Amino acid sequence: ELIETSRQAGMAEVATGVLHNVGNVLNSVNISATVIAENLQKSKAANLLKVVQLLEENAADIGEFMTGSRGKQVPLYLSQLAGQLAIEQQKGIAELDLLRKNIDHIKDIVAMQQNYAKVSGVTETVRVEELVEDALQMNEGSLKRHEVEVVREYSPVPRVTLEKHKVLQILVNLIRNAKYACDDSGRVDKRLTVRITTAEQDSISIDVADNGVGIPPENMTRIFNHGFTTRKTGHGFGLHSGALVAKEMGGVLKVHSDGTGQGATFTLVLPIRFQKARHV
Repeated sequence: ELIETSRQAGMAEVATGVLHNVGNVLNSVNISATVIAENLQKSKAANLLKVVQLLEENAADIGEFMTGSRGKQVPLYLSQLAGQLAIEQQKGIAELDLLRKNIDHIKDIVAMQQNYAKVSGVTETVRVEELVEDALQMNEGSLKRHEVEVVREYSPVPRVTLEKHKVLQILVNLIRNAKYACDDSGRVDKRLTVRITTAEQDSISIDVADNGVGIPPENMTRIFNHGFTTRKTGHGFGLHSGALVAKEMGGVLKVHSDGTGQGATFTLVLPIRFQKARHV
């Protein structure tokens, strides 16, 4: 029952991350659409119609008109107008390309969530770097919004056999917690470091370290307890469920902090070969 509850909590964390990211990208989509609409409204294309109307009005005596003072200005004006329309076209293409990329990004985020949601209970052999990058991408929008620098320190590690969606749930939550810790610190140089290394006894280690508010010594022993949280909006379930799921996969989730204001490092250790724990 605890494992099922923790699984649902983990999936909720991932789903929340997906919604946050889709919302952020939709904001960019809206901006692009607004820019395109404004540019079309201000387009110089309407001036071309004025020139056409002028030429039509003088069609009966076009030769004389073109040699007159107004007619002589038409070729230069058309040349300048062509240049302005070309610039408009380039800007429009660039904005549409950005719009397309953002829509593709939304499709990728949704596809990633669907991919992880449908493989529950299935083990796969994966590259750890790709799994970590998926978790970072699901938090990408909020990390950028809170101006948190992401540092990647990936050492070469073997491919790992595991249940992808479960590991993703843990990582998404750890990265989000690190973002909050950085934001709450009030620091200008907010930094999140994700580190991948080979651990002892045929295991790999994923560190999620931040330079945020840190953890006081009195909280270290209860940080993985059910319901424990220091955030007003937190439910105290993410780390608890993460620890349970890690243990279920034969791994461990642990934490280190030198105290308040010293940041924190959460470490997820996983066996290279999936081995379901007998007792959780």
